[in-house]
Amino acid sequence: METLPSNVGTLSRFSLYNRAVSTVTSGETARPELVCPICGETGADARYAIEGFRSNLVVCRHCGTGWLEPMPSPEDLAEQYPTSYYGETGQKFHPLIELGVRFVGGRHVRFLARRVPPGGRILDVGCGRGILLRELADRGYETHGFERFASAVRGIDPRVQVRIGDSLMAVNYPDHFFDQVIVWHVLEHIPDPTDVLREIHRVLKPGGEVVIAVPNFSSLQARWSGSAWFHLDLPRHLFHFPHQALRQLMSDCGFEPGTTHHFSLRQNLFGWVQSALNRWTRLPRNSLYELIHARQEPHVKSLPRMTRFCLLSAFVLGMPVGLFLEILATLMKSGATIHVTGVACGDEQR
Repeated sequence: METLPSNVGTLSRFSLYNRAVSTVTSGETARPELVCPICGETGADARYAIEGFRSNLVVCRHCGTGWLEPMPSPEDLAEQYPTSYYGETGQKFHPLIELGVRFVGGRHVRFLARRVPPGGRILDVGCGRGILLRELADRGYETHGFERFASAVRGIDPRVQVRIGDSLMAVNYPDHFFDQVIVWHVLEHIPDPTDVLREIHRVLKPGGEVVIAVPNFSSLQARWSGSAWFHLDLPRHLFHFPHQALRQLMSDCGFEPGTTHHFSLRQNLFGWVQSALNRWTRLPRNSLYELIHARQEPHVKSLPRMTRFCLLSAFVLGMPVGLFLEILATLMKSGATIHVTGVACGDEQR
């Protein structure tokens, strides 16, 4: 693999999603000196290398959490989130796919709001386009969003009160301010997840709820796919949490972990299809995912018509198979992505 002097890999060479990921095969995979940022134990092993990126994904021998080592700089990370990542007009996918995404997003609202009092105050950390917050605002909740980049919130509902900052800690929400905080597929993007969860505990009212969704690094889909796993999303995903490690982290940060939900219609079915294509074809990584984006990269636009037809056919035919596999994984409590609820304990209970 090419060795670079820094983590900078320009998007003129790589698209958002097509960096090749390979299993580290060198005999020097052991990193006994590394301290896990999540459990604090010493000892890890390098597992995956990223094309054009110096950082490897290493995995803790104790809790199984994966993280990028060395951790990319803020400048390197910013390069991985151009406007096209969020959708240049607030819409990320082709219209039919976008409609489905927003429909499924709307279905989450009943689950998310079940423990929030009428008119309660909800914060979405890494709110992006605010799909969930729009639905919550429709139901009369006071909605707040936090984002690192202003480009991420283009097209967001004007009822959402948005704060932009380098970190959640930097935007200074008051103590015990929110009834609920949502961290929906964001924790894996954050270089300091422990600090962020402690900050969320501070801004939640005692007894308030946090809802955290992440890819499940210990899932059946992750283990079957290996380096081809769609939800690796390297190098944007800085951390990869196994189910039990996430629950332990929540407990360490002052939350009483509640239920874990293993099934996701929006995330998990497609993960089987794209991971299978990543394993078994010579196409650029994640070609199907890029094909259904509203803004396609040049290498996707140049794909032969028959290849595009085959990819879309794989999507249509593969989703029912993905549904079957994910039902099986859910019954095994091994969903490809999970969301875990937690209740903020008072300081006297910590």
